[in-house]
Order: sequence, then structure tokens, then C-alpha cells
Amino acid sequence: MAGKLTREQIQNMYSDPEVQDRILRIDSLANFLTACIISENYDVPPRLAGAIKLSTAGAGLVGRVQSNANPRNECTLSAFLQVSWNELLIDPRETNVEVLEKVISDEIKKERILYPYIYGRGLYDKAFAELRDNNDTLTHKDTMTLLAGTPQGVFQLHDYVTGPWGLARSRAIRYCPPSVWAPLYHCDDLSCTRLHSVLLETGTSKISKVRTKMREVLSRQDSAEGEWDEFLRNQISDRVNPFSWRHPAGIPNLLGDVFSLGELRTILHDLLNSTEGKLRESLVTLGHPVREVDKFTEGLNEAQVLQLILLCRDEEIIDSLDSLILSGKIFIPPAEVRKSPRETRGAGYFSLVPECTSMGVRFRGDSSLALLRSRHLISNLFDLSNPAQRQRLEWLIRGTDGSSFQEQLDQFVSGGSLDAALGSLIFDSGENLESAQRFVGIGVRARECLSNEDSLRRAITWRLGIDGPSESDVLVDFRQYGARLRELAMRTHTYAPSDQADIRAVASNFFVKLEGLLQEYLKLATWALLRDHYATSGFIYSPEEAVGFAVQELSRGQVDVQYAESGKWTLYPMIRGFDILAERLQGLQSSDETRRSLTDYPKVLRSPSPYTFLFKHVYPYLDLDPVSRNRIRAMLAAASAKLRAGKVDEIRNALQHTNPKFPTQDEVLGAINAAETVLAEAEEAGFLPVVSRLRESQTDGYGRRTLTLGTANGKTLRLVRPSSYYLTGLPVTSEPQIVFRSSVYENSSEVLRLSIREDSEYTKRWSGFPSRRGTSRKSGNERLES
Repeated sequence: MAGKLTREQIQNMYSDPEVQDRILRIDSLANFLTACIISENYDVPPRLAGAIKLSTAGAGLVGRVQSNANPRNECTLSAFLQVSWNELLIDPRETNVEVLEKVISDEIKKERILYPYIYGRGLYDKAFAELRDNNDTLTHKDTMTLLAGTPQGVFQLHDYVTGPWGLARSRAIRYCPPSVWAPLYHCDDLSCTRLHSVLLETGTSKISKVRTKMREVLSRQDSAEGEWDEFLRNQISDRVNPFSWRHPAGIPNLLGDVFSLGELRTILHDLLNSTEGKLRESLVTLGHPVREVDKFTEGLNEAQVLQLILLCRDEEIIDSLDSLILSGKIFIPPAEVRKSPRETRGAGYFSLVPECTSMGVRFRGDSSLALLRSRHLISNLFDLSNPAQRQRLEWLIRGTDGSSFQEQLDQFVSGGSLDAALGSLIFDSGENLESAQRFVGIGVRARECLSNEDSLRRAITWRLGIDGPSESDVLVDFRQYGARLRELAMRTHTYAPSDQADIRAVASNFFVKLEGLLQEYLKLATWALLRDHYATSGFIYSPEEAVGFAVQELSRGQVDVQYAESGKWTLYPMIRGFDILAERLQGLQSSDETRRSLTDYPKVLRSPSPYTFLFKHVYPYLDLDPVSRNRIRAMLAAASAKLRAGKVDEIRNALQHTNPKFPTQDEVLGAINAAETVLAEAEEAGFLPVVSRLRESQTDGYGRRTLTLGTANGKTLRLVRPSSYYLTGLPVTSEPQIVFRSSVYENSSEVLRLSIREDSEYTKRWSGFPSRRGTSRKSGNERLES
């Protein structure tokens, strides 16, 4: 057997950087052709085969395979697709890479070779509507039917980007390989959150038959396969740093999945005007010069826009996204976290996944990476081999415990607030600030949107993975108006006209805030306790959808109170609403109608299991322990009683209108006290849309973790992991969420938790996702004991 070529030997044989790049390009083009879909009658274009120059080893292989049944062009292309065995099958110097690029580009544009457009909802929804079953493999006929009318898939290898524009050259190198696996369906197991991929079958053409024959011949050769994969991986690592904190492989997923078509057009429009003409030059190369940007972008579909955006450098794309988000041109609600719902794998050594919030773009990994990334930043800010810089750092961390400089530095970054510690180092000098901005990827235009030192510090530390208490207390304005109104009410017992005017002015704002908060309380409680989160769209709170849901639930059997579908509710129906909801909950009983059907239980729990299933009823309220149910019901009834006793509605009306009988001091104070008490109880129980985030995570030697979720104003909840409860569907602890601290599941220490989905382009894009074929939505009398 011939000696197997090692990576080092291959490196020595092909040490010329230009030849190495040509080999890498040949391998990329071969991968594009290997992972495409073709028809059964596909013929290899003569120009494609003619551009390929075989090596001695490749010519010998083709000679053994070529026959009347295996034509020369197909054999040549098969050798090209194989690229190498122990030796290269292709001559990298003589192969005409430029012609190959042109022919492949034409084949893509003519749709003689196809790629699935895997981003967004298009292919997923088409599969749900047109395919009868959820299968893990599609026949070639069904594959072609599915892809018909859909855009060409957008993938990138090296600087080649495929898509509707053919094969285009990017100014950035990324490795996001094409695949014949497409994410197409969710199974009927409601507990399964995985988006299942389906193998798309290419046609059994002449080239596929020749490839099969060639592999058979290679498998019988007397030589082992050389270490070409290792050689190519090294070449890729030289071009894309696997340790990058902003690994580019995740950028196509972010762009393709979390932005609507309108937003993608906005991004492209911005890049056409902000890349110093470079993107416009790329379009000229593609034969599509841009004269009027608005008119050009309006007519493009998602795939066309995405392919063009990917022709830009990573830093250009990120700066565009950041500046558009921070300036409000792309609106992202404060609690929204945009990331691909397809659960894509993280990129690079640190498995980073890009995400967008109202603060811009960051590349998120495991929470423990925040400390490593912060240490890396410090090493960029201070060169410890430079005595002056080391001395400066020693001075900045003075007073920190430690017997040596290194111990002091370790304690400085791990002993207290990481956010505060880094802030003191970042803003030590203008040079440090510039270095920190470059390190986390804040571009020039994004920097212009960060108007003050605090916002800039938060932007930097947030991109490092440090989540501070960015949300404000939703009660803060209400409390301030309440304190001011109380102060005015207590100023005197007899109100002169000027006193009345002052009280009315502040009371107007106070009661507006009160009405808004009471409505949030009522609709959130109704949604949380009566909606079947497990079997619908997940454990998510949608303020917009909750209005209609609350109207439907609270209006049942009511003749004396009405709730406007518009959501404009006055105090009286809201005060009555707490009684109505308490009565509705009182009437719910665990029965065959309210118990979840066995068919909707997680499949993994239909056999004896160490896990306990929490969501046994279609109404979440019935899954709570008796103490929680009684406490919640009593709290709701008390809210209505306290607001009535405090004459909140009457006092509001009296202060809103010019009324000859102005409320007394006791009446005004009584209304304030009642309102503040009801909302304080709601906040404590978790029935106001106050965001909690992961604040602390501790792990012991047995792998037991204690997680602390907390709000900006200090309301906390501790969870223990691993859990013996089957928690599928509940928000992951790393995401912002509403924590209902009073709503404890029966026989558990877990509480009801909901993530927040505010109305945005992102939520519209993924509304109704996932779609499950054949799932039960009716309750039944089948039971599963845990």
C-alpha cells in the first residue's frame, strides 16, 4: 500500500500561498456542486468539464472509470468533485478556476442546479401545506415539487456566495456550507422543540452514477486517503480565526431568520449608501449597476437581498445593523431577543450564536465566556510586557485583595461587579476606550448613536456577555406621581382653587398610569392562568394577543360589563374584571374535560421515567398547588374589593372633571393607598410585566446549580438544576422572562414563567410557529400518572 500523505507532507508539497488558495477555491466549488439538487436528465456542461485540468493521479483514475456508460465529461467532473484521494486529482495551477466560477454561476441562475432556501418560513410553510406527511427523506419528485417556485438557497464557502444572483464574490470569507438537508417540520410531540431536517434527494443522473462507480474504484485502490481534510482545515483557520469573538459563520443565520423582508431591504439600502461604493461595484460585476437605491431594493425578494448583503465585510454588516437598531430605523422592543428559531449550531471554537436586541448585535455563548472575554479585553487594553502599562494597571486595581499582582487582577475581575470593574479600565483613557470599542465590534456609525458615557459603557459590556439591569421598573412613574399626589393632598385639609388645580394636574398622570398598570395586571393574569401554553404557541406572553384573549375570557356570561376589543378599558370594568377572573378560576375543576389528553404528553414520559410532568391540565391554573391557587384567587378578589373600598373609580372621575364636590383629603389618600397596595401585591406575585433576567449561577462539585432570576428592582427567584421536572417549553433561564413567583406548580418548586413577545417584525415573521401536523388539541380522559 502506498504511503499515506500527512498534513505536513501536503503542506510542504503545496507551500506556495497562491496555490494553497487555488486548492481551497477548488474544494469550495466542488462542495457547492456536491451539495446541489439536479434533475435526473442533467448533463454536465462541456465548458465545465473543459475548465478542469486533471493531475496525473486524476487522469489515471478517470481512465479506469471512463467507458461508453460513463462519459468523459461526467468522469472529469466526478474527479473534480472528489478533489483528492491520497494525492490531488486536480491540477490546481492549470485548472481554470475563473471559467468554473462563471459556468457554475450560470447553472445556478438558470436553476439547472438548485439549493434550498432554508431561512425564514417559506420552505417550512410550503412543506406543511403541500406535503402530506412528516418524513425524514423526500423522494426526488417531491423534492423538485417542494423547491419549485422557491428562491435559490444562499450559502457561502470562502468568498463565494450562492443565491439568485448566481455565484458572487464577497469581500469577506465565511464558511456556511450548502446542504441537502432542509429544516422542514416539527413532529406531533408537543414537548419536542426540535425543528426536524429532511434529506432532499437529488436526481439519479449520469453524473451521480459515475460518482458511485468512481467511489467504488477508489475504495479498491492500494493507497489510503491522505490527510487533505486536516490540510484544508488549517487553510480555513488561516483565513477565519476559529477563536474570533464575532465568528462570521453565524451572520447568514442571523440575517436570514430574524429580519423581515422590509427590514432586510432597509439593511441593503443602508449598505449600498455606506460602504464607500464597494457594494455598488459588486453589483456592477454582477451586471446590475444601481442608480436609484430605493427603486432597486423595492423589487428584491429575501434571497436576493440576503445574498447581496453577504457580499459586504462582517464589520460593515454589523455596524449597519447596530446603527439601524440604535437609531430606531429597525425597531426592536426592549424585552425582545432576536435569534434564529431554527436552533442553529454555534460557530467557532466558542460556539457563538449572534443575536439582536434593542442594544444592537452581539455574539452570545455560554455565560462563563463573559469572564474569559473580559480577560481578553484587559490584555488588549494593557500590554503587561510594557512596564509603564503594567504599572498603570497595578495602580487601577490597587486596594484589591491579593498577595501578588496576578492574584489582585484575578480578584478584580471575579470578586465583584464585572460591569463596574471593566468600566473603570475602559474609561481610564481615550486610547483604552477606542481599543474596547474595536474589541467588541462597535463601528463608527453605531458609536455616533451612543450619546453618553453610560450608554457606551453598557454597549461595550453587553457585547462582552454581561447583562446588567437594563430594564427600568414599570412602576417607577406611577410611584413618583403617587408620591407627588400624596404630598399635595397632605399639604392642607382645605383645598383652595389653586390646590385643586395642582392636585388635578398630578392626578391626571397618576390615574393614567394606574389604568395602564391595572390593565396589564388583568390581561397578564388572564393569559397566564387560562391559556394552554404547552399546547399552543409556547410559554410566551404576547401583550397584543392577550387583549383579545382577556376580552373573550372575561366577557363570558357577563351582561353588566363590557371590554372593548381595542383594549381601551375604563376603571370600572377593570375593577370588576378581577372579581370576574377570580370567579372563573373558582369554577375550574380538575375533570376529564380539563385534564390533558394522553396523546399530548411528551412521548418520553409515556414509559416509567424519573421525570415529573407539570402541565397535566389545559388550564395552567389547575396545575398549580392548592396553596398557590387559593392565594391567587384571594389576591384577585381582594384587588377588586380594595379598589372599590378606596373609591378609586369615583375619585378618578371627580378629579378628572370640574366637580363642585372636590374629594376630601381622606378620599384622595384612600384612593392612592388602595391603588398602590393592589399594584404592590401584583408585583410581588409576578402579575405585572416586569422582566427578570439571570443574575447569578452557582455550581458545586456534584454539578448542582443554583440559578437566581431577578428584576431590575430586586425581586428574585432561585431555581435548582438539574430538575426532576420535565420543563419542556418553559423559557430557558438565560432569556428575559416574566416570573410568577406566587404560581408554584403542584408537588414541585418550579413556578410559572413566560417569555415576552411584543409586536414587531420579528414576531410577525414567526407568528404561528411551530406548525404541527396531526397534533391533538382536545382534552381527553386518558391520564398519565407521574
